[in-house]
Amino acid sequence: MNLNRLYIILFALVVCTGCNRNNERVHFFLDGYPELFFVNNDGNPVPTSFFVQHINQNGMSVYQVQDTSLTLVYRKSREPYTGFIRIYHWDIYNIEGIFEEGKVKRLRYWHPNRQLAMDADFTTGVGNVWTFSGQLSVSWDREEVQTRNHLTGKIKSISNDSISYYFDFEGELDYYTTRNDSVYYQYYGDGSPRFQLPIWHNGTREGIVKRWHSNGQLQAVGQYLNGVESGTWIEYDSLGNEVERIEYD
Repeated sequence: MNLNRLYIILFALVVCTGCNRNNERVHFFLDGYPELFFVNNDGNPVPTSFFVQHINQNGMSVYQVQDTSLTLVYRKSREPYTGFIRIYHWDIYNIEGIFEEGKVKRLRYWHPNRQLAMDADFTTGVGNVWTFSGQLSVSWDREEVQTRNHLTGKIKSISNDSISYYFDFEGELDYYTTRNDSVYYQYYGDGSPRFQLPIWHNGTREGIVKRWHSNGQLQAVGQYLNGVESGTWIEYDSLGNEVERIEYD
């Protein structure tokens, strides 16, 4: 095992599509509604990409509202909009947004076969995403997010603000993760440590990196200083024998 590969980031839930106008398809969410636009709490216009983005979650397309504080208003009068927004994104996904006094209340989209693909209720904080065949893929409420295996229907992961659980193909707990302001931790299903990684802050990583074998034996240890590997990095086999040592300046 190459020690330089120890610190691969293990998961990511949101992929930012950016705010470049060339990537927005002229703000697809308001295609066909030139009389409307979004404003922030100060009444200043903001790009539609600040409001909604198209992301991938559990292999499914999800339209994620980025900022529910934004208000949809009429361009001329600046009065808040109440009603429906119905558009086609990429001429594939039929999207519907429901607004009341300029605030989003519900967001849905449908697969090309007319199967409901996503239903997000911003009044209750509850949402669901379904596959093309109608199988539940992602669900959430104000407390947590669940993903499901598309083949078995079993829970694949459960995540909230403080901890995330990951399950194997049979639905058994495989590992779970926690994090604080400075360190990301991962544990085997039985609660024994699996991984420890310092979190990036202001473009640098600072602190100890550790990884353990499933039998509890330390597998590797090293540290970051000013964002780069520093000092001695050591790898051990499952019996505790040293197998590799790297010295950094």
